[in-house]
Amino acid sequence: MPVLDFKEIPEAHIAGPDSDRFELFARDFLSFLGYEVDEHPSRGADGGKDLIVRELRKGISGETAIRWLVSCKHKAHSGKAVGVDEEPSILERAAVKGCAGFIGFYSTLPSSALDGRLTELKSKIETQHFDRERIESELVGSARGLALARRYFPRSISEWQSEHPTPAKLWDEVEEIRCEYCGVDLIEEFRRTGPTRSLLTFWHTEQPDEPLRIDDLYWTCRGHCDRSLSAKLKAEGLTYSGWNDFSDYCIPLYYARTVMTVINNVQQKRLGTKAVDKFKTLLLATFPLVARDLTSSEKERMDFLLRIPPYLGGF
Repeated sequence: MPVLDFKEIPEAHIAGPDSDRFELFARDFLSFLGYEVDEHPSRGADGGKDLIVRELRKGISGETAIRWLVSCKHKAHSGKAVGVDEEPSILERAAVKGCAGFIGFYSTLPSSALDGRLTELKSKIETQHFDRERIESELVGSARGLALARRYFPRSISEWQSEHPTPAKLWDEVEEIRCEYCGVDLIEEFRRTGPTRSLLTFWHTEQPDEPLRIDDLYWTCRGHCDRSLSAKLKAEGLTYSGWNDFSDYCIPLYYARTVMTVINNVQQKRLGTKAVDKFKTLLLATFPLVARDLTSSEKERMDFLLRIPPYLGGF
C-alpha cells in the first residue's frame, strides 16, 4: 500500500500560491539525492523545463559535470499516466538549455509509449524518470528523507509513522531480541513487516506440591521455528504453558500491564530465575518502541541520576 498521497500537493494548473509546489518538491527531492540546482523553478514561460540540476561525477581523471533538464508532471489528482505527447522535443529542449540529460519527475507513471521513447533516446541523451513509487522508496528509507516528506506530505507521514513507530534513542547499546531457533532480529522484523510474525512461548518444569509457575520463556519466529524449538524443549522435559504475540509488548498499555504482571508474579514466586532474566531483556528491548526521545534537559538529568547508586524509591 502506498505511503505518500501525492494529492496532498495541490494541482499545478490551478492558480494560487501553491501552484508551483510540485516543482519545488522536485527541486528539494533532487537536492536530497545529491544533485546541485543550477536553475530553480520559476513562473511563466520556461522553455520546456521546470528546473535544471547538475550532477558531479568523480572519475580517475577528475570530475565531470552533467546538466539535467527536469520536466515535472503532477497528475496524481487525475490518476492518469504522463503521455508521450506531453513530453515533446526532448532532445531539442535539452540542447537549448545546454543539458546532456533529461529527468522526468512524475507523481503518477509514464505511459508505455513515453517509457519506450525515453529508452530510445538513451543512445543520444541520458534519460531517467522518477515515478511515485521510486520517489516514495527514496524518501521513507532514511530520517532525512522522512523529514523532507513531512514537509510536503504531512498527513501521509503522520499516518504512516503512527503505524510504523520509530524506536526512541535512549541508550547507546541496543538490546536485541533474536529468534532462538534461526537468529533473525525480531524487533527489526516487527518494524519492517508489522505484527503477528513472531511470538513468545512460556515453559515450566513440573514440580510436585508447588503452584504453577513460569520457569523460562523463548521468542521465535511463528511457524517452523516455533514448532522446531517446542519439540526440542519438550524433549528436554519442559512443559508448555502458553504463548503471546511478541508485538503485543510493543503496545504501550500492554507494556505497562506486563511490567505490573512481572512485579506481581515475582512477589508471588511464580517466575523462575531464567524467566525473570528473560523478561528483563524483553522489557529493555521493547521499551524504545513504546517510549519517546528524551529532551535535552532530561538527558542532562539522566547523566546525573545514573551516577547515583540505586536506592529504594529511586531506581
